[in-house]
Amino acid sequence: MSDFVSSLPVLPQSNTAAQTSVVDAAGNLNVGLLKSEIATNLREDATYKAVDAMKKKAIHTAGTYEEFKNFVACAEQKPLGRGEMESLKETKGSWRQQLTRHEMNKKKSKNLSKKEKKRTLKTEFPTEPPATSMIFDREWRRHCKDYASKWRLLSLCGPAHAGSLWTTEIDANIMGAIIETLDFMTNPPQEGKLDAGGVLEWLRMLTGCGRFDLNVNFLNPEQVKKVGTLLDGAGGGDNEGVVDAAE
Repeated sequence: MSDFVSSLPVLPQSNTAAQTSVVDAAGNLNVGLLKSEIATNLREDATYKAVDAMKKKAIHTAGTYEEFKNFVACAEQKPLGRGEMESLKETKGSWRQQLTRHEMNKKKSKNLSKKEKKRTLKTEFPTEPPATSMIFDREWRRHCKDYASKWRLLSLCGPAHAGSLWTTEIDANIMGAIIETLDFMTNPPQEGKLDAGGVLEWLRMLTGCGRFDLNVNFLNPEQVKKVGTLLDGAGGGDNEGVVDAAE
């Protein structure tokens, strides 16, 4: 039997076995491996103690088994220090600042869009007669900065439609501005000449507007003079009867 055992080949020692030994075949101490094993054992011991301590604590505080497991899973976690809390606060603040900056940029962009829209509205002259006196007042203030633009809007309306806007009341300032515009278009005659008949249609329209008798008292002397000039200019030939009615 001993002969049989002695006849068996000797198998070489594996590298794994050699690596797991603290002392190698030459009798030298493997310091690196020893340090690694000590560190591993220390970690395992610390984990065991932390988990054991948490189990003893959680058994009295956890309301359910899920809470107990969660406590145990957090056994090795450490509370944040003051420095770490401050760094989190700064990070949160930076997030807040970024969000605030984003909201401000968004608001600024929205305001710019509104301004662009208003600017577009200001440059677009109406193409249809205003439906109400309020719309007329708005378009008048927005677009009519000179006599040419004022006459453009008045021509768009025409005497008949304009009169329908002011059956209840006409603003004294608009009434005076219409008189000044008519005078500008006839003295001297401008492009798109307004003849005597057209002047009288506008004047008769004004006399039919609401609160006309009251608004006449608010005309300044220059505007009253221009009314006389307009009537004199239209008071010839076939227009004499119409002039008398307008006066």
